[in-house]
Amino acid sequence: MTKSVGRSMASGGVLSLARLLTGFVRVKVVALALGVSGVGVYALMVQLYLTGVAVASMSLAVPIINLGRKPVVAGDYGEAGSIAGTALAIVLLNCLALTALAAAFGPALLGHLGIGAQAAGLLLPLAIAVLFGALSGAFWEGLSYLSDRFDAYVRVGIVAAVAEMIFIAAGAWAFGLRGAILAMPLGPAAMFVTYALILGRDPTTRRVLSHLSVRLARLSPLLTYSAMMFAAVALTNVGLTLLRSRVLIEAGAAANGYLQTVTSLAAYVLAFVMTGFWGHMHARAAAAGDTEAVRSELDGALRLGLLIAFTGCGTAAVLGDFLIPLFYSGEFLPAAQLLTAYMPGELCFQLLSMLIAYQLTVSLRRAYLALSLGYIILLVVNGVALIPRMGAFGYVVAHNLAAFAMLAIGVAFAWRRGQLSRGFLSLAALLILALATVAAAVFMLRAGGASAWALLPALIPFTISGGLVLARLLRELKSRPSPQS
Repeated sequence: MTKSVGRSMASGGVLSLARLLTGFVRVKVVALALGVSGVGVYALMVQLYLTGVAVASMSLAVPIINLGRKPVVAGDYGEAGSIAGTALAIVLLNCLALTALAAAFGPALLGHLGIGAQAAGLLLPLAIAVLFGALSGAFWEGLSYLSDRFDAYVRVGIVAAVAEMIFIAAGAWAFGLRGAILAMPLGPAAMFVTYALILGRDPTTRRVLSHLSVRLARLSPLLTYSAMMFAAVALTNVGLTLLRSRVLIEAGAAANGYLQTVTSLAAYVLAFVMTGFWGHMHARAAAAGDTEAVRSELDGALRLGLLIAFTGCGTAAVLGDFLIPLFYSGEFLPAAQLLTAYMPGELCFQLLSMLIAYQLTVSLRRAYLALSLGYIILLVVNGVALIPRMGAFGYVVAHNLAAFAMLAIGVAFAWRRGQLSRGFLSLAALLILALATVAAAVFMLRAGGASAWALLPALIPFTISGGLVLARLLRELKSRPSPQS
């Protein structure tokens, strides 16, 4: 592995920053145009889109990479092309089936989720968005990693983020909720076209594309591999949709809007962590496996990723009173306490996400599935019990409990396999304890009437960690990149 983790994290950070800035504009406009209740309904439609993409794509990007990377390195483009071509056929058939199901049962589903009136007649743009999103996320993304073109993934992501910002913000501002949903397909469509333009000029990708074929013999390994990820990703989205609809029904659209504020800000931090982690580990670890050399790279990636997560989660926990009006509006300020309470569990979840991702890159599929489903099962069980009693805060508590419990299990598994060092475990325990302590103090001070400005001294540990991260990334960007293997 010749590309440094810092450089990969920096490249992923650029993409995440672009998504953050464009997301800021998009979310700000959508919040102002739709209000709290409108955002709650829009968030549920977005969750339906994400669920549709998960079902249609079946996470086939991962088996394209894990099954096709070794043949590409060996120069066997016929085998790689048959893997990618068969995956493409599966995605197209899934999209056709989902479209038929949406036409038959979509209106009833929207009514069951409590948004039948608000979302009437908007299934078609949702289906089109799922089509482009699934093709981009499964086929083109798989090819980008298959060809070791993380740079292409970054560039496409930036273009798609800008397009989504422009189209959805304009639709929401001009036509309200319906305009925002009608504009949903345009971002995924821009992603699809940009992937085609960039990867279409890459020599490795062109060789794979020239050998695209559909072979029935590829179905079994693809579907066996994909079923593991599909179960985790699709069931996660189904579980999240169920819980968010429970919040909407039990606590109202405003509470769901507040919760959307929290989960959106957490997702920005998670993207900063995971994008570079995937970019650094996946293409190479997929071929090498769980070796000592790969574990050395893992240790460096985990340490840097954990520092980024600690900085982002801690900053959000302290600065909620400033970040929420900045990204949304003052109408969403009641979400500040939710955000602070959410972040200790989010740090655990982000570390868990890196451990889960690593199991996938080295083809430990059962471990990946068990850890992924373990989190969502605990989240749903706790959420169903707590949301009727505590509303949106019940979701936050459920997230914290599920993330901490599954992180303990994930760390135990990784330690037994020799994937984690004692030094890293000590660092992780220290940072989790520090964030939990600061978040508890901020929560109690704010509940006692402390002003947002009075909470600023709590930023000190996160300012220090942020400085360390920034210095590392700048040093890596200034250094000369070593040639890729």
